[in-house]
Amino acid sequence: MLQKSIKLQQVLIADRSPIFRLGMSSTLKQHFRSIQVHEAGNGDTLMQQFRTVSVDLLIMDDLLFEMELRQLIKKLRLTNPATRILFFSDRGEEHFLSSMPKGGIYGYINKKASSAQLIEAVETLVQGHHYFSQELLIERLL
Repeated sequence: MLQKSIKLQQVLIADRSPIFRLGMSSTLKQHFRSIQVHEAGNGDTLMQQFRTVSVDLLIMDDLLFEMELRQLIKKLRLTNPATRILFFSDRGEEHFLSSMPKGGIYGYINKKASSAQLIEAVETLVQGHHYFSQELLIERLL
């Protein structure tokens, strides 16, 4: 399903690791010069940022939250239905397929992906398309 493109201004990165957030923030700021990047290291901070900032793109590790992902996505969708959500995880594509909610997710990228693949994923979401790694799509087809 195609969505309309968005102007990327506000990005929220949610991950437990401050160094990982810093690296991703730096990569995104180098490529998308006019964006503001916000960070959350836990679920409470994520929800607080999500309520106070009009987030265009949420890049989120699925391990950050204790609550069930379906409930979290529903909560995020009620707060801001226009936000694009890109999950990233190091648990692999098989885990993503078995545990991710069907609605509300615009994409998935493995944490082992290159910075070029991250940029490709973000650009794809900004253009209004979904993005899933080739590994995930191949696994889904086989």
